[in-house]
Amino acid sequence: MASLGPDQHVEATIESTEQSEGVTLYVISISVGPVKWTVKKRYNAFAELHDKLVSNHGLARDLLPPKKIIGNKDPAFIEKRRTDLQLYLQTILNFMHHALPRELAEFLDFHIYELTHLLQSMARLFFHEADKLLTDGKPVILTPLQLHAISFRLKNPLPTNVASEQETDFSHVADFVSQIKHLVIQGSNECLRTSNIIENSLSYTLNTFKSLETLSVKNASISQIGHLGAVRRTTWSLKVDDSDMKQIHEILLCDSIYKETVEGSDPYKWLQLRSVDFSCNSITKIDDSITLAPKVERLDLSRNKLTSVDNLTKLPNLVSLSLANNLFTSLENMHTKLGNVVELDLSQNNLTSLEGLNKLYSLATLNVSTNNICEISEVSHVSRLPCLEILIITGNPVATVLDYRTKVLELFGQRASEICLDNERPTQRELDTVAVLQAIRASREGRLPTLSITNPMPTTTTTLSFIPPDVATAASESSVTK
Repeated sequence: MASLGPDQHVEATIESTEQSEGVTLYVISISVGPVKWTVKKRYNAFAELHDKLVSNHGLARDLLPPKKIIGNKDPAFIEKRRTDLQLYLQTILNFMHHALPRELAEFLDFHIYELTHLLQSMARLFFHEADKLLTDGKPVILTPLQLHAISFRLKNPLPTNVASEQETDFSHVADFVSQIKHLVIQGSNECLRTSNIIENSLSYTLNTFKSLETLSVKNASISQIGHLGAVRRTTWSLKVDDSDMKQIHEILLCDSIYKETVEGSDPYKWLQLRSVDFSCNSITKIDDSITLAPKVERLDLSRNKLTSVDNLTKLPNLVSLSLANNLFTSLENMHTKLGNVVELDLSQNNLTSLEGLNKLYSLATLNVSTNNICEISEVSHVSRLPCLEILIITGNPVATVLDYRTKVLELFGQRASEICLDNERPTQRELDTVAVLQAIRASREGRLPTLSITNPMPTTTTTLSFIPPDVATAASESSVTK
């Protein structure tokens, strides 16, 4: 990665020009070590730069090629100006290589691609805006390049050929990141702007983040994280998405050499972690590293490649689990795999049966929408769960059955009015139909039903009672009548 040290030679050439909206742009190619990028500038930008260098740094005024108004579109003139501007750039770089001034560095985009000037740009921002950035409640977004630059400076001193001021001191960066509570690492697999830098190929550490509470890694390579430092002890929310993670240990043990979970391994435990979101990755298995986050309450593993559930019984506080949009085709004895889960999302899989959910007695919300459930009878596997209140089953073939809602609600017996089916409470008309269906079922089974169906509105109750007649009372009434 490019860092402007005494041993790094800076090359700047103008190899071509472009026309844009009637203006000639000179394409400057810059290289610092292995890093290369391009900048496009018009002549007026060169003139503005030159005026600043003359007034602020004593550069000779006659170095810049003169301005020309008439004939400045002539190809021969443009070619000559190109070579003159290239000579101008090389001259001032040779003259100022001992301390590249800010004006020249920003003109050539050093503050975007080169580590030292990138850090100075960050320091300048944090010097003036740190309090606002830390108190507005929004997460701070940093790129792998910025984190790489911070990690690089922690290991290497400031190059002697770089000018430094109070507002560009690295201490402003170090102090700022140590106070960040909410961090988003925004990565990329594409070249950064016009450079050959691929940010997800850059390594970095997070050991300067002392106060982090929420960490989100978006489209970044977690394999490049070298050290977590205090992050494990302070973070209560962790999100890693679109990062092509295949195993959970890749992030929970990202700074461990062997990636193996050791029972009671305190140095690698995430002591405060409550919410985990590993959605939109390529996870194929829930490995035992998940036990390093024993206090997790909410776990999102949607949009992965899971086919089975493992190791979640070791999370005693887990109440909400999303397994949506995975590769599940069947469920077996889920009560032995999930513990006391209250909310479960299994939508957008390829399930055909709900049989494996029949003993999840703590379950209050179940989403099995957009699967391949075809029979109404499958709902009977969850209809006796005592805490179930919300059931989402829309998007399955069964949802196309005539009078689907009343047939599903009928399976819940006297609790039918308590069930929110597909995000809708049952209407009184549906409850009346359910009562009739339950009476018919009881008659077929040879029972004398007593049904109480309550309207979802708390002020109204409709009761249908079927009481067998008392024979002696009926006979007495008949005698009196005679």
